[in-house]
Amino acid sequence: MALIYIDDLTVGMVLAEDLFTPKGRFVLAAGATLQQDHLKILKSWGVIEASIDESTMGEGYNDNQELLAQFIDRAHAYLGPRFMLNNMEEEPVATLYRHAVHYFSLQFQKGFDPEILSEQLPEASGEGQIPLKIPHLLKDDVDIVSLPTVYSHIVDLLDRPDSSSQQIAKAISKDASLTIRLLRLVNSPFYGFSGKIDSVSRAVSLLGTNELSTLTLGILVVRQFQNLPASLLNMDSFWRHSIRCGLFSKVLAGYLGEKEVEKYFIGGLLHDVGRLVLLGKMPALYSDTVARARQGHLQMYRAEQDSFNTDHSIVGKLLAEKWRLPPALIRMIGSHHSPRLARYSIEACICHIADVFAHACGHEAMLVNEIPELQRSAWDEIGLQEELIAPTIQQVNAEFKDVVHVFFGHTD
Repeated sequence: MALIYIDDLTVGMVLAEDLFTPKGRFVLAAGATLQQDHLKILKSWGVIEASIDESTMGEGYNDNQELLAQFIDRAHAYLGPRFMLNNMEEEPVATLYRHAVHYFSLQFQKGFDPEILSEQLPEASGEGQIPLKIPHLLKDDVDIVSLPTVYSHIVDLLDRPDSSSQQIAKAISKDASLTIRLLRLVNSPFYGFSGKIDSVSRAVSLLGTNELSTLTLGILVVRQFQNLPASLLNMDSFWRHSIRCGLFSKVLAGYLGEKEVEKYFIGGLLHDVGRLVLLGKMPALYSDTVARARQGHLQMYRAEQDSFNTDHSIVGKLLAEKWRLPPALIRMIGSHHSPRLARYSIEACICHIADVFAHACGHEAMLVNEIPELQRSAWDEIGLQEELIAPTIQQVNAEFKDVVHVFFGHTD
């Protein structure tokens, strides 16, 4: 018996086990011989792989696997060191690693050339520098700690019991750039509405004021920090990783039956915003911190704790409180590396897992090569199943380019 990905299934293969969709719907019984119609139906129902009787796989499949072997070897060579902080023999990491290897083997076949970060960085002269205390990190710099007045106005309106959806729509519409990006997102496959949404007031009526204000927040923060000068951190890679984390958060929340999954997208999108504050305020010390993390194969937040007596998740949490963000977003931003700090709330656990998935399946090089450790306690606490990993990766990949286009106008 062998697990075969959907794209590698061929007519004549025989199922070794009953086949189900990712949501548990029965499709075909063990012993069924696959026909052409079956292959089309399986894809439409989101089936990712099937258990096949090895004696029925045929020469065509074996020839294709021989051609792919060199790319599979490259994927193992690339991902093995990146997963070094995780136990690849234990679930759910074992399944995540297997699907990541499959994904990157196909990327290598298409010519993907990954960036491997060097342990050596230019001398930053941050040695001996005393880190700023958190109140000073969040003080004075308007560009970093203050959001545009349009968001403050929206929050004030939401806090007023007599405010209307029309007033909120009017406040958003005053910012032309915000309106364009918001409508672009609402009309994208992210939502999948059948008709075109051509006004903010229409978007408010469909999504509700809370959901639309949450999306507005995400768009404004990305716009605020999009061009922040940071020689150490590629801002395009930073936001691509953040978008990927947001999408993983949204999809996982949907599988768990959570409502208002857009808040999970925004929480994932903003999970690393505290890192931009540390970089912006103390770039030399942060550069030394990155060098130490690379040389010692440390997770970045642990290296930050050694250098700053805090880390980007704590700074991000305090910034989120300063921005008057909803408690759920504060938990995602502040506890995505340590869900126990939020008493393993579903928001913190989802964001933690989404961050690991985004590092494992993304093309972006983010300060260090190693993928953060996935905490099994967070996985068990919210009851996710390994069978959901593959369809989650597939759905995120399907939506990623469209969402990048919404925020940046390009996908390259």
